[in-house]
Amino acid sequence: MTFDDIKILWHRSTGAQRFGYWIMLRNHSPKRGQAARKGIIAFFQAGLGPMGDRWQYQKCSSGDYILKLNDERDFLFFLLKIK
Repeated sequence: MTFDDIKILWHRSTGAQRFGYWIMLRNHSPKRGQAARKGIIAFFQAGLGPMGDRWQYQKCSSGDYILKLNDERDFLFFLLKIK
């Protein structure tokens, strides 16, 4: 998985104290199902570290995920890296 496989649908700050920066994204990688889930987790862990410390994710529908970030710096870095 690469940054080219990800399309940002929307992003916002929720104002929450923990994991208050959300990015809704769509996975365009050729993998589907369990392989896609493992690929996206491995991709985020490579850039952001272990899940739960600085980030979480939530699956919304087939191929759509919400990435929840704990820090505004990670949020801005991720947006700049994608765009």
